[in-house]
Amino acid sequence: MKSAFDTFVIDAIRRERIAQKVSQATLAYGIGVSAGFIGMVENPDSPKKYNLTHLNEIAKFLGCSPRKFLPEEPI
Repeated sequence: MKSAFDTFVIDAIRRERIAQKVSQATLAYGIGVSAGFIGMVENPDSPKKYNLTHLNEIAKFLGCSPRKFLPEEPI
């Protein structure tokens, strides 16, 4: 089960991905995971989630700081 923190990070990444018009498949290719993995992470019913390495690779691929995906205050 995904925690509130996991969900916050996943939603922040999804929003930025969509804002930049990047598909799940393109993001997956850019960070070296399968397209299915991104879909599973973004599916609230799946236990899959990003780790810190994913977060860093996503930030590099989308051209932003990993901090963009983290909450300002603890959840």
